[in-house]
Amino acid sequence: MENENKLLASGMLSHKEEYLKTLKTYIGSQFNDGSYHGAALALLSIKHLKYDQIKVNEALHRAVEQTTNIDPKTITNKFVAIYPLLEIEDDYEAQIESALKELEAGSENKIWYQYSTFCAHTLPLSRTDEKEISTEYPNNKLTISAIGNQSLPYGGIPRLIILYINTIAVKYGTDKIKLGKNLKEFVEALGYRASYIEGGTNEQVLNQLDRLFKTEFSHETSKKTFNESGQLEINTKQVTFKIFDEKESFETLKGGFTEKTEVFVRLSNTYYKEIKAHPVPLSLETIKKLKKSPLALDLYAFISYRANTRKIIPIKLEDLMKQFGIKEELWRFRPKAEKALDSLKKFWPECNVVIKKQAMIILPTKTQIV
Repeated sequence: MENENKLLASGMLSHKEEYLKTLKTYIGSQFNDGSYHGAALALLSIKHLKYDQIKVNEALHRAVEQTTNIDPKTITNKFVAIYPLLEIEDDYEAQIESALKELEAGSENKIWYQYSTFCAHTLPLSRTDEKEISTEYPNNKLTISAIGNQSLPYGGIPRLIILYINTIAVKYGTDKIKLGKNLKEFVEALGYRASYIEGGTNEQVLNQLDRLFKTEFSHETSKKTFNESGQLEINTKQVTFKIFDEKESFETLKGGFTEKTEVFVRLSNTYYKEIKAHPVPLSLETIKKLKKSPLALDLYAFISYRANTRKIIPIKLEDLMKQFGIKEELWRFRPKAEKALDSLKKFWPECNVVIKKQAMIILPTKTQIV
């Protein structure tokens, strides 16, 4: 009797509220409370099974994948059929999986790469109605343009997408980038939690991926030289490219609406050559810690790109704003930059950078990835 009580205490029914909370992250909270609690009665059939949050997430994911009617009762009925199968998975398989993860945890797999130009020029930090923006510093300008009726990508998600595809291209020497077997796998590879609700992470990732697909970049650099006659000449070079020019998708019907899930993208020939020639290594752990702050991500990439010299590099904050395409008053930007820099230093304590007066000073600093 005592053992049975212990089983029940750690079992599914005693964690009903946790289950319902998790269920809502997958299907939304648009149904009435009675629908959720009525569905939870199905947990009686597996009441003695231990509640394991990881397995609950996996079983709910499979239930949603395998079901066309997205409602609490249907999903829970499917869940109770799947969950016991996860409980009895072969222990040797678990050990093999653990060993493989150990191998994958090597230092090489903890490095992601950014394209050097994107370290100095950045996407918009937040949503913008502008169809074209320019970021610049002396003799260097990047124009970012939305194609057709699409809007520009913005925020942390497209930055993580670019870092992800850069890394696959650099590590495996391929221009065809697989995004995973399903949308959940790709979203989680970026460091986010998959969410199937309207406006959730899955939808945001697909939206930003589509924006990137319909964005063109034009990078212009100029160099001043003197010819044999002593006359000043300005040589200008311009490279125009898309990051990727092909993407494949398949569609699945979920809860009455169509969801497009990207399978792979193919990098444009120009961008593939550029990222192969100019990768900047960054720490995957730091990237994922900073993913909620696009400005901190930008500072991390920029400082990593400019660091590792014996020189002190001063940059006016107003010039940094131009590089990052930020259009606001300097007095508003400075505290945001200070906060983002403080966040960065929590995960990169050796980052020897300070903000003094109206400038950011990069002191001699070793890059985080040697």
